[in-house]
Amino acid sequence: MKKWLWMIVGLMGMDPVLGQMPAPVPDGITLSAYREQYQGAFTLLIPGGWRADGGMIPSGVDWNVVDLVETNIRFRVTSPDGRSFFGWYPRFNFQDPAVTNQSSMGILNIQPGQVLNGCWQYPYMGVADYVRIIVLGQLSAQEFQSARILGPAYPSPELRAWVPAVATRSECGYVNFEAVINGVPSYGRIYAIIYDMQGLIWTTVGCFGLVAPKDRWHEDERTMELCLRSFRLDPVWVQKASAAIAARGQQYNDTIRYLNQVDNEINRNRSQARSDMQTEVYKVLTDQMETRDPQSGKEYWMPAYKRAFTDGRGNYFLTDQTGPLPIEQNPEWRTMDIINRNQ
Repeated sequence: MKKWLWMIVGLMGMDPVLGQMPAPVPDGITLSAYREQYQGAFTLLIPGGWRADGGMIPSGVDWNVVDLVETNIRFRVTSPDGRSFFGWYPRFNFQDPAVTNQSSMGILNIQPGQVLNGCWQYPYMGVADYVRIIVLGQLSAQEFQSARILGPAYPSPELRAWVPAVATRSECGYVNFEAVINGVPSYGRIYAIIYDMQGLIWTTVGCFGLVAPKDRWHEDERTMELCLRSFRLDPVWVQKASAAIAARGQQYNDTIRYLNQVDNEINRNRSQARSDMQTEVYKVLTDQMETRDPQSGKEYWMPAYKRAFTDGRGNYFLTDQTGPLPIEQNPEWRTMDIINRNQ
């Protein structure tokens, strides 16, 4: 494993102020810091010209108890031609129907897929089954046609920092898949952080992913993975959200209040954990990312960009070009030093 050095470049508190963006350069991309538009809940980098929709908003499912007691997420960033996108799926709480039926002394005959007390009735799942049954089978069933998971689920140890301490079992990782989206053969990758609490309730800390046409997968995968890993919650929002969760939870039963405590812990972990996904913006911009090729299943490192520039206002320009660039003549932009780039 190659050595990673860390240098934090803070996005927290930035507004998406766009300066004069550099002229297009082959093999280069422009990125800007984007602040979630409804509550200022999070920031992340998005490519120039891409469109952000949604944010920290309800799931859109009227029975989802998560929407009642905390702030949910439904967020997507889409390329100019609409063929590539990345984002976050909303959270749901789940209960094992076998446990529900047993606790009702056989009175209830709950089947998988039904809803009871705002919870989806499904037995606990690992990452691969969650993506297959819930994401591809339910949430994206209409959009992703002929979807098929490619290979096994791969672990993502860096995501374990988000799992609450009260979890009795958990799984963090991702799967690659292929699907036809609006008539375009595409590859995709979905990450999930799943945990169970004593067999009573199981849920996700987060479920997010990326999709791109097969003929440009490696190009867009590199950009979208970089953006996903720049995601950070605003610590001020975390404090406010935790207080609101506790207040709303007073209306509900002990189970929901217990879930509130867990969600408060998750929020603290989200804002404090030193993980690849949250805090190392410099690493995101200049380091390499380990992943799996969806076609061959082989592990490989997406190459880091050789040069990085910033205007200090939340805008970045990354390129593999080593020769003189026009941006170097712009006094508003400066070079970011790349320290020990996986050497």
